[in-house]
Amino acid sequence: MDNEDLNAEFLSNRHELFGFVYGLVRNVHDTEDIVQEVWVRFTSSLERGIRIEKPAQWSRGTAKNLILHYWRKKAKAKVLVDSELLDLVEQAFNENEPEKEIWQIRRQALADCVQALPEKSRHLLALRYERGEPVTKVARAVDQTTGSVMMALSRLRRLLQQCVDGKLKQTGL
Repeated sequence: MDNEDLNAEFLSNRHELFGFVYGLVRNVHDTEDIVQEVWVRFTSSLERGIRIEKPAQWSRGTAKNLILHYWRKKAKAKVLVDSELLDLVEQAFNENEPEKEIWQIRRQALADCVQALPEKSRHLLALRYERGEPVTKVARAVDQTTGSVMMALSRLRRLLQQCVDGKLKQTGL
């Protein structure tokens, strides 16, 4: 993978890293600071030519060290975390890597299937699921009845499920 792909993978897994850090820090602002520092170190490492094979695991390892530093600075805190506990938490995340890869394959299959739909269908899906508009508002936006929009969405969901299933069969899942 080139640096651009690695950066994209880091960003696509950012929410998981945020959850990992937040679960151990329990402060949203401090969590954001730690995640930002991981990003800075990640990009800096790539610029220095350091090869990062598994960005998610690398990021958690870096975050683990930053979290240890964070808790050492807060020595007066009621909750103390040691490196063994952090190692166990990181190990639990690493053991779930194959499941995350499957979900990434599923997400990509869904994205490919949505992209293959006609523009009108993609617009309908975007209104309902990306923007989260109620069906009645979607119906007004596309100048159709609520019932016809509900039926169209139902058909699109079924069509997308068949498409995703077909793509997953091709990959052996």
